[in-house]
Amino acid sequence: MIVQLRIDERLIHGQVAAVWSKALDNDTIVCASDEASANQLKKRLLLMAAPPGKKVRISPVDEVIRLLSDPRAERMKIFLITDTIVDAVKLVKALKITEVNLGNYHDRDAENPISVCEGCAVNQESYAALKELSSLVDNSFSQLLPTVEKKELKKLLQ
Repeated sequence: MIVQLRIDERLIHGQVAAVWSKALDNDTIVCASDEASANQLKKRLLLMAAPPGKKVRISPVDEVIRLLSDPRAERMKIFLITDTIVDAVKLVKALKITEVNLGNYHDRDAENPISVCEGCAVNQESYAALKELSSLVDNSFSQLLPTVEKKELKKLLQ
């Protein structure tokens, strides 16, 4: 079962390894990223950053959808992370995801970035994808750390 989908451009990093994995009590971390899965150096660095004792998989988005569609995935507690909002929408449409957390995300190429919340500034395409995401998953929010208050995504996008 997917306990949470987090959108975070850094994928696995200190907050994910030390804080989120404990708070979610997951046994598996799956990174859905076409870019990271194709870059062997980045893949190795992400694996090094992963918390000890957790299974970790870094795969392209379509492969993650195929893997997590398998009924055996329901027996695991999966923390799913992706590094783009557009891919998050694709994952939500294909998988049973009930909780989406917008973490750190910036469209660095945006000419006039739209500030959504602390740690998130997006271009028009990502903004539209966030609106779609908030309509697809009722429990969609931004929360940088489990110790801070959740901010409902729909309200942030108004």
